[in-house]
Amino acid sequence: MKNKPHQDGDVDLLAQYRAGDSQAFRLFVDQYRDRMLQFFYRLCWDRDRAEDLVQDLFLKLLLGSRRYRPEGRLGTFVYRVATNLWIDHYRQMRPRPRFYSFDQVTLPSGESSPPMEYAGKDKTPLQEVAETEEKASMRRALDSLTEPHRIVFELAVYQERPYAEISELLGIPVGTVKSRMHNTVQALKQIMGDAAERQGGERVPKRGLGGAG
Repeated sequence: MKNKPHQDGDVDLLAQYRAGDSQAFRLFVDQYRDRMLQFFYRLCWDRDRAEDLVQDLFLKLLLGSRRYRPEGRLGTFVYRVATNLWIDHYRQMRPRPRFYSFDQVTLPSGESSPPMEYAGKDKTPLQEVAETEEKASMRRALDSLTEPHRIVFELAVYQERPYAEISELLGIPVGTVKSRMHNTVQALKQIMGDAAERQGGERVPKRGLGGAG
């Protein structure tokens, strides 16, 4: 199944802002904020941290806007900056490297990524929804993935980015993106199937069951 066309807008609002349109950056934030919030939230499962990362992202883009030169789609550029921001953040929060092969899909011995601890533990309505049993089951399955496979899954399924774009964002061949996606889907099917036998669980999104264009 191919990715649906992704609506990044016909106008490059960053280029407009660089050219002197003071309102363009506000429109740019409105266009991307919710998407970026969901992107970071599903990677860290912390609403406050996701909000902070979104703010860091827009601040980085704002400060760098005068050096911005349009090359390709604006959406690709935004996701590149967001992906690099997340990778840097993840490495800072996980200073000890995990010893596993890049081909390994799940963490050793059923290990899950340890939760990131932040100030402000009151759950938001979004977090309450995420902690229902079905959502929690999917969350545990995603937490069992190694980071290279998890970010490919997030970009391909939830963010609906084409494989060619994910290849560019992560600096890996398209074939590697496809391989990681295939192996991730198979692993999630197994994990979710096991969970369903015990207590029922959320299905892997249909978009993850096939290839992306």
